[in-house]
Amino acid sequence: MTYQRVRDIRERQTPGTIEVRVLRKWISKGKKEELCYQFIDNYGDCIEATADVKHIEYFDSVIQLQSCYKVSGYIATGPRTYMATVDHAASLVIGQKARFDPATDQSLPSVYFSFATYETLKGRIKDPRLLTDYIGRVETNCLRTTSTGKTLRKTLLQDELKQRVEITLWPEKIHLIDDKVHPGDIVAVTSTMVTEHNGRLQLESTYLTTAFINPNMPQTIYHINRLNALPAIEPTSINEPTTTLADLKLGSKHTIQNSKNFTCKAKIIHIHENRAWYYVLCSKCSKKLYPQQDNDKLIFVCEDDDNITPNFRYCVNVTIEDTTGCVDTVFFNESIQSILNISCEDMVTKHVETSDPKIVPQLLRCIIDGGENNDGQPAPSNHPGPSDPPGTSDQPNQLVKPIRARRLRKPTRIAKLTLRYPGKVKILFDSRRLMEKFEIFFVDGEKEVEYSQDEVKLQEKFKQKWVNYVGRL
Repeated sequence: MTYQRVRDIRERQTPGTIEVRVLRKWISKGKKEELCYQFIDNYGDCIEATADVKHIEYFDSVIQLQSCYKVSGYIATGPRTYMATVDHAASLVIGQKARFDPATDQSLPSVYFSFATYETLKGRIKDPRLLTDYIGRVETNCLRTTSTGKTLRKTLLQDELKQRVEITLWPEKIHLIDDKVHPGDIVAVTSTMVTEHNGRLQLESTYLTTAFINPNMPQTIYHINRLNALPAIEPTSINEPTTTLADLKLGSKHTIQNSKNFTCKAKIIHIHENRAWYYVLCSKCSKKLYPQQDNDKLIFVCEDDDNITPNFRYCVNVTIEDTTGCVDTVFFNESIQSILNISCEDMVTKHVETSDPKIVPQLLRCIIDGGENNDGQPAPSNHPGPSDPPGTSDQPNQLVKPIRARRLRKPTRIAKLTLRYPGKVKILFDSRRLMEKFEIFFVDGEKEVEYSQDEVKLQEKFKQKWVNYVGRL
């Protein structure tokens, strides 16, 4: 028996029998709710079909996903105009008189891609919008948190001509691309929406979006071979304009006004302890979780859902500084985790004595410039000691214990640290919390050294040149 090819179906045409596999099913959320299907034939051509959503129980009893049927009795009409997944001149309307007879050929394709090129994306912004399939090589992949607390997945893809486009997965779709996806992997996404932000094209997930990581399929082999033939991705290959904090505050630089991403070389000089350094979200609804004491155990609960997994996220308010000035900003989860190599969940559950989000743990303080290493040890320094004039430093001291401070009578503070061998001691202090009178005692080999307030002020004066920060008192 000869079946009509899907690609040849036209509006108002008398229906011929088609042999297809049912790939997808969904309910369209446009002006009118519709029960939608995606059919593919033996040639790999696809067409959409719609039915009355009120008859969903009937069609569920007749049509099974991924099953193959000989379909007749449909009506050929114009293409769908709301979030169409297929670029076709027609679509099908199926009612209860349509027939779905099981097909003998079960070898029909089980997946459909219609990959767009970068050059065609611009034309897909206009209505009626056609949803977009895209394939590319990963350059960067990370989670980002919006100002409203939503967690998004941002994945930057490079196509075969090295043109870049960013994919944004909204909270309900962030699981499609996880942290195991690294630069160089191949990602194929389907049913995304083309949008434009700050003059740049991007792809946003929809409720129909799916993703495939390194898909080894006949439909993708050609693209994968071309992408794998590209030169290896280097961290420096992503060209972003460089700016300063002064330009950021003024908003005067042309590259800032016309770019979504840019680089600023600065260092963290202060953590704001009056602000929480982490928050917890529900794994089901992404709403804020609330701490609750359950006997001796602290748990986090959601106002709507039970049986949840807390999602811990960094949110550290800091002051950063470069040669042009300083500015307050917020470092979110992926930024802090990339510095510390410690997840927020591990930090909260394994490395702190209290879950109070406004008590900054010692290990987190190492993000301050020149602070502790990722293993919790203070970082060695190449800077001179406080009693050396700038430019006359010897081999730096190697500190083996982080600073431990305990409060005595106000405004006195005492802190001790131990050196591997006698040498110059590097003093840490926080100028934002500088008290009028205090004493700091350090153990330097077998000798105890006292530093006066005047010497501490001297370090403050020259801190940008040669004071080594190793923690906070």
